Amino acid sequence: LRANCACSIQDLDLKLDGPLFSSLAEAEKATAVFVVRKAGEGGKELARLEKVVELLPRNQWGGLTQLPDLLAAFVQPNDVAIDRLLKSAAETLRGNGKSGAINGYEGGSKRAWELASSIWTAVAGLELDYALPPASFEMQGQKVRNPGQIFESRLGTCLDLSLLFAAALEQAGLNPLLICTKGHAFVGVWLKAEDFSTTTVDDVTALRKRLKLKELIAFETTLVTNRPVPNFSYAVERGENQLAEEKDDEFELAVDVRRARRHRIK
Repeated sequence: LRANCACSIQDLDLKLDGPLFSSLAEAEKATAVFVVRKAGEGGKELARLEKVVELLPRNQWGGLTQLPDLLAAFVQPNDVAIDRLLKSAAETLRGNGKSGAINGYEGGSKRAWELASSIWTAVAGLELDYALPPASFEMQGQKVRNPGQIFESRLGTCLDLSLLFAAALEQAGLNPLLICTKGHAFVGVWLKAEDFSTTTVDDVTALRKRLKLKELIAFETTLVTNRPVPNFSYAVERGENQLAEEKDDEFELAVDVRRARRHRIK
């Protein structure tokens, strides 16, 4: 190699300690050490780089400043609590004279709306209470409650509730979005079987365009903790108001869960 040229290492077999990461209950500091040695057994050390890294427990999201599309990994549609939620949604649909099938986009945009509305009603039936998230959570991250924990504690932050709704929507065959604004998170869902071309969307006008075309809706998740719980249409109105032009400065990012799955973020 010539001096000062770049060298891409193609056969780097990095083995991570899965049990160690799984056992983490709190964030811990670690040091990653990179060493370059001269070829051959016992080769002379040519260069060394040490970097301090932070290891996070599996239930802690690192925030938008650290690979924001990883937020999709906290959407857990296969949690057993989600099946219970969808069963309740199906009963709500049948109670209103509609099919109880959880069939995604098979019935078109109107059916997608009905499914999302029935999931709203099912979550409302849990009688959840709101928990205040940590300050600046959208940038610094926070520990998140999985669906089972929310069912047990009946508590959730705006992010917890958004992840719960996104998991139920995804398991119902719909394509959810996680929308982050300054100090807040809520949910969007496609009314058509579409997704954005990237996992993250930082241009709010892209969302606004889809809202106007009635291809996408957004709804305020924390309203499900109100007593009484407002109807789904009002939650949609409140959610979409947060994406209005006069609130451009509040918008941070949206994560398209379907696109993230295509990028193997699971």
